[in-house]
Amino acid sequence: MDKKIYWIALNLIGFSYIKLKRLLSELKDIEEIFTLDLKKLTELGVKKNIAEKIIKWENLPLKEEIEFIEKEGIKVITIEDPEYPEILKQIYDPPFLLYVKGSTNLENFSIGIVGTRNPSIYGLKMAEKFASELASYGITIISGLARGIDTAAHTGTLRVNGKTIGVMGSGFKNFYPPENKRLEREIIKNGAIITEFPSFVFPEKYNFPKRNRIISGLSRGVIIIEAGPKSGALITANFALEQGREVFALPGRVDTLYSKGTNKLLKEGAYLIEEPKDILDIFNIKIEKEDLLKKEKKKIDEVDKLIKILEQPLQLEEIIIKTGLKAQLLLPILTKLQIEGIIEELPGKIYRKK
Repeated sequence: MDKKIYWIALNLIGFSYIKLKRLLSELKDIEEIFTLDLKKLTELGVKKNIAEKIIKWENLPLKEEIEFIEKEGIKVITIEDPEYPEILKQIYDPPFLLYVKGSTNLENFSIGIVGTRNPSIYGLKMAEKFASELASYGITIISGLARGIDTAAHTGTLRVNGKTIGVMGSGFKNFYPPENKRLEREIIKNGAIITEFPSFVFPEKYNFPKRNRIISGLSRGVIIIEAGPKSGALITANFALEQGREVFALPGRVDTLYSKGTNKLLKEGAYLIEEPKDILDIFNIKIEKEDLLKKEKKKIDEVDKLIKILEQPLQLEEIIIKTGLKAQLLLPILTKLQIEGIIEELPGKIYRKK
């Protein structure tokens, strides 16, 4: 762990990067902070209660934290490490430490997708569509692992074996929401789950705005899909604007609550998007027409094969065997076909063509 022990200790204490940056400008390195007495720390602008914690830093649950990190295979990246994403350093108050499960390559061209925890079927469908299509062009999808739109964005990315990064509002000991633990295992195969919070931190309400600044900070732009007038997704949009990122909003029905936030963003100048190609055009990402046709044909072939197989009722496990598709790729297709009324689900996870 070497010097990272000191970074972890300051994170456990609750030090902010802005204060730390100011302090390090006066000192030679982070280790020196822990050699200073109370008088010197307060002279350097550290609040007395924080300074006292620094002096007694060996009383912190440091041993337990490091043991948990090592046991879980969590990587610790500090803002001084080469793996720390440059794009995140650009924001006003970047986290000075990231706990990472999965890939430490967090620097890809990324787009954030966020929205309500209680979406409509339309919202879920659009989140999956945008995520899967953008991911199929090599774009990393960033979201917050929350129920609803966030989960659909991660799932849509996994459906095409794309890369997605989930940003948590808690520590790894308190993974949230718990039902997305299955997603964690799939995400870290090709992407990452990250958090700035020490492992014991619970998913308290006030943690999520901090989490949201990382989602937008890692992204070149953020897509808002369905958000109420007080949705946390709007906080992410505000962070994106402050950080100089692009903000995109999907228009929704004017008579529904979860369209109030997105439609408000559009009134205020957010980009109106209707299809993934709009994002590619805004960032001037050129995709050959032939590539688009190949991707579309592959998608159609998979769906046609599935519908043909379901002429007779089959359990999920049988469908996986017959199609050769992984469950995380198959389930979104089954859901889409159910929404469109082409197939139906019977008790016992049995599916058949209507």
